[in-house]
Amino acid sequence: MGGGRVISVFGPSGLDENRGYGAIIQRQIYLKDKKLSLTPTLQGALLTSRKDVQFGPEFYSSVSFGTHLNFDIIATNKFKLAPFVGPSLVWISGIRGQGGALNSGSIDIYRLGIEGGVSLSYIHSEKFSVKSIPLTFTRATKNFGQGNIFSLLFQII
Repeated sequence: MGGGRVISVFGPSGLDENRGYGAIIQRQIYLKDKKLSLTPTLQGALLTSRKDVQFGPEFYSSVSFGTHLNFDIIATNKFKLAPFVGPSLVWISGIRGQGGALNSGSIDIYRLGIEGGVSLSYIHSEKFSVKSIPLTFTRATKNFGQGNIFSLLFQII
């Protein structure tokens, strides 16, 4: 479990960029080949960067579920470096406002996409490790994009 900074873009122009913070829950499942693993991932984010905009404030939350296929390109007793990729389903819910008030309507959208990134894990012991994910990027339908910047996860077994 851990978290990090989140940036979401809802369209092709990039003018509708929203920033916030998120939490991540993962469970890494190693396959027979110890270099390959599957990681079901649940992420939640609060996108609050535009809540105080004078004209047209916005507040969103996003929840995504994905399954990553990881490949350990470097694996020692203490460190693992693994790129990952997999499908992702994202649900974004929020409210938009006019004239400084969050009251003009709600938004509920779903997007199907693909998520990728790279992780670096430090294994302290069999029961505790720390995983750093410098960048995760999701590209989804209808020009939706979401990136997690420097997520830090603590794995306790």
